[in-house]
Amino acid sequence: MTELTERTQSPEATSFSDRIASAHSLADLLRATAASQPDEPVVVGDGRSLTHGELDARSSALASGLVAAGLAPGDRVAYLARNATEYWELFFAASKAGLVIVPLNFRLAPPEVEWILGDAAPAAILVEQHLVELVPDAAVAALSGPALVFAQDAALETPRPGWTAYADFVASGPAEDPHRDSTGDDVACLMYSSGTTGRPKGVVTTVASFLWSVAAFGAQFDVSPRSVSLVPTPYYHIAAGGWSLIAIAAGGRIVQFTEVTPQGLLAHLVGHRATHVIMVPTVIQLFISSPEASQADYSSVEWVVYGGSPISESVMVRAQEVFGARLAQSYGLTETVGVTTVLGADDHVVSEHSKLRSAGRPVTGIEVEIRDAETGEPCPVGVTGEVCTRGGSVTVGYWRNPEATAAAFWPDGFFRTGDAGYVDQDGYVFLRDRIKDLLMSGGENIYPAEVENAIMTHPDVLEVAVVGIPSERWGETPHAVVVARPGRTLTADEVIAHTRTQIAHYKCPTSVEVVEALPRNPSGKVLKRELRAPYWEGRERTIS
Repeated sequence: MTELTERTQSPEATSFSDRIASAHSLADLLRATAASQPDEPVVVGDGRSLTHGELDARSSALASGLVAAGLAPGDRVAYLARNATEYWELFFAASKAGLVIVPLNFRLAPPEVEWILGDAAPAAILVEQHLVELVPDAAVAALSGPALVFAQDAALETPRPGWTAYADFVASGPAEDPHRDSTGDDVACLMYSSGTTGRPKGVVTTVASFLWSVAAFGAQFDVSPRSVSLVPTPYYHIAAGGWSLIAIAAGGRIVQFTEVTPQGLLAHLVGHRATHVIMVPTVIQLFISSPEASQADYSSVEWVVYGGSPISESVMVRAQEVFGARLAQSYGLTETVGVTTVLGADDHVVSEHSKLRSAGRPVTGIEVEIRDAETGEPCPVGVTGEVCTRGGSVTVGYWRNPEATAAAFWPDGFFRTGDAGYVDQDGYVFLRDRIKDLLMSGGENIYPAEVENAIMTHPDVLEVAVVGIPSERWGETPHAVVVARPGRTLTADEVIAHTRTQIAHYKCPTSVEVVEALPRNPSGKVLKRELRAPYWEGRERTIS
């Protein structure tokens, strides 16, 4: 592990807020840090390391090469690879050349990759060597610019016909910044949704939205040139890409992961003296339950920021004991650049009026309203409806999909998240479920997430998904699909009896299935449609 020295902010470096305020493009963020601290590392961890100055120079060389290859402002450049420094070279090159980056999920199946490439119609593509087979020859032939390939874990083999070695392409042109920046409402990124229903949608993120989100979200967490951010998820996720951009803009460094393992997480966190750790609650659970991890030296950690689900009181208390750091929860979507609400450190306390089950309050400058999903009328305090939001981070729509864009917004500009929730009297947002997963049983609304949370309190349950299945009497009733913890056994009667001690009986599952694993898509989301399908087969309607 490389020995890291303590860093201090150079006298020439501007504050984080001033730097963001003066930036007109995403490239400006890197230009500023490269000027003030060119020799400080910006990417460490797995793969190649880079300094701010090196990242600035390499992204300029790539940008000038893409411009020389004939790419025009607004053209798309796709990235299909694991986390690598090449991603950030392409990200900032795209900004400097006025291009749009399209990060692809490298876990997708070939037909999914083919469809997204057809929809985004990139002019150029950058692919990691072992993933080249995912790219159809027809997609390569359709490019107006280069098909670039690189390797991380082995020497680069001779590229296939039509492909060019990335290192050769970068080295072949002048390392000059073309200064053809994307700014304002120019599109900066297309990030495709996971597509649990129908085709994936390309979420359009503008330069202005990125800059607004970096400023608003970064200001919450004391990022600075001395910050070291541990972000283990892939860059094609907005949480990883968005937070990493904040860290780079602050002049800090990001700890990169090519493959995530418990041992690697612990080694990088401790070895690189991480100050900001971005995790999901299940990973936090791993850290606090492992004897080795729970006894490690976490004295450098200042913030643990998590998202994806709430945290239980017991896990929160233990996490604070282990890390000795402030905890915060973030709720957002790809469509909001990951920024909507934050549950701050002051709310991570056990009390009679604890807000730990909430997603926090809206970030300053973001509006959140709970609306009736059918009429769009605002819901009273405490009444569940659809979570809707408006503000500087919200997408302008979906790429080449006006129908989906129109359906996603109310006429006054509020974006429909598709999440069900309510706001309490103190302005905290409580999420209940996805609107589409709502069950109607005997005229009563049942939110599967509430049932799942109740079942998860059973000590032998590892995972659970609840779906609606047909019922002649009630229309539909909750059905739970449960995964037991290793070495434990579960019965349907045990799960139902336990759940009845947690929530109203009408919300409890009427049937339970114990399985080895839950079906998931490449992004890790549970495929509830696959769990529902056998029960609704042959019926004209799949809901009651």
